[in-house]
Amino acid sequence: MSARLVHTDLGLGLVDDDAPELSPLVIDLGTPRRLTKKDDLIKAIGWEKGLRTVVDATAGLGRDALAMAAYGFHVVACERHPLVQALWRDALTRTQPEGLRFVDVDGGTWLAGLDDADRPEVVYLDPMYPHGPRKALQQRELRILRAAVVDTADAADDADAGERHRADVASLFSVALATARRRVVVKRPRWAAPLGPTPDHTWDGASTKYDLYLV
Repeated sequence: MSARLVHTDLGLGLVDDDAPELSPLVIDLGTPRRLTKKDDLIKAIGWEKGLRTVVDATAGLGRDALAMAAYGFHVVACERHPLVQALWRDALTRTQPEGLRFVDVDGGTWLAGLDDADRPEVVYLDPMYPHGPRKALQQRELRILRAAVVDTADAADDADAGERHRADVASLFSVALATARRRVVVKRPRWAAPLGPTPDHTWDGASTKYDLYLV
């Protein structure tokens, strides 16, 4: 594994020793992306339907979770990878956004352990994109995140590594469908096939789409 944590002027950062030209990834919870009711993410999560509770089961760097919390949703963000968890804990020492709760556990495990009364209205999934066309910024982030969450030695020696990842995502999707009270929303590249069966609705953007599965 070539990713490691470093201290930067902005906080704890994640770097990839195999790509020293890439600047460190730092989670900043103090500057959320500002969304409006016209944004596809807000439509997909269901603000106008009165839905307010969301579990982001694949939080990653937390940009979508933070943006949803800033808009007014009550968001639980789950992250299972220890290096990314460390970035979150460091970021939370600097800023604790209203409406956002972080749990350092696998999203599927968190969802499966909820009592019926605690089940969220919406489960949001943004699994790591498959290989394909991306912008430069996405390439930088994904390259470092992949270095953090994938054991490169195992991936090189095991031709089934990609299949195992797809199986993990499929399992998480099944748990999400079994746990969400109203809907599951999956963020995907516009060019990618749906994660599950045919969605009930899709919002298409320039490069990203949101697939809606009603429960």
